[in-house]
Amino acid sequence: MNKSQIKSFLKKQIKLSCYAEMDSLKPGNVHKYSSGHGMSIKDFYASADIIANYLTKDNSHFSKKILKCVKEIKKRIKQNTNLGIILLLAPIVSIILEVGILDKKSLYKKISLFIKNQTIKNSIPIYSAIKIAAPGGLGNSIKYDVNKLPNITLYKAMNYSSKKDLIAKQYVTGFGDIFTIGLPAYKKFKNIWHSEKWALTGVYLTFLKKLTDSHIKRKNGKKIAEKIKIEAKKYYKLIKNNKNSGEIDKITKKLLFFDKKLKYMQINPGTTADLTVATFFVEKVTQKQQKKI
Repeated sequence: MNKSQIKSFLKKQIKLSCYAEMDSLKPGNVHKYSSGHGMSIKDFYASADIIANYLTKDNSHFSKKILKCVKEIKKRIKQNTNLGIILLLAPIVSIILEVGILDKKSLYKKISLFIKNQTIKNSIPIYSAIKIAAPGGLGNSIKYDVNKLPNITLYKAMNYSSKKDLIAKQYVTGFGDIFTIGLPAYKKFKNIWHSEKWALTGVYLTFLKKLTDSHIKRKNGKKIAEKIKIEAKKYYKLIKNNKNSGEIDKITKKLLFFDKKLKYMQINPGTTADLTVATFFVEKVTQKQQKKI
């Protein structure tokens, strides 16, 4: 593919990845089965279009693209719908626009180098974007407070935040959780259900049971975040062990019960949803057959 084709391909895959996430049942998060937290699927569809348009624009540093996405979403949607998705997709898009389509192993290696090579100056727009989006429960930090635009490199800022924020952790580990947890989970559940939307539900529940969701932890506290992590295991087992498509209605009903419970408690595993989108995006942009397009 030439650069124009790659740009078009990435724009399409950003939209498809975000749309596919909306089609999958993600307990506690917004999806086609249920809105929540003052947001609807229309907000996320509109946000996906904005992200696809601005992350693939030429002649702009990836951090400025992130800032532009956040500003446009704030202006048009009036909410922080997709900050985590923007932060996760932006480096991947920038790398592929620069060097072309890569296999998963090569992309994994490139991401770490890409993040570590960002200077203080070209990292500042990202801090501004996070400040504008104001993710729920972000608060202030004694050291490297994003509200004061930290005068350090992106890698150092993310490294400082990595123990309490899963998006920051991805920036430090080269998106390690995407490659070592998300992608294997997608493959597993795709083989079980032969369905992208159920594979993404599987990825979502895998992340939810393995990792402590940052958004829940910030807004609801660590104790509740850990409880949700334990409860998620039950629902993970439900879709892992029931391979009969005839059980879909029963499984859907149980997942929607979990969904309703979380939303009633005002618990939103937003970071888990972001990781799910990023996993699907990596899967789609690194498939071998895409190299022939």
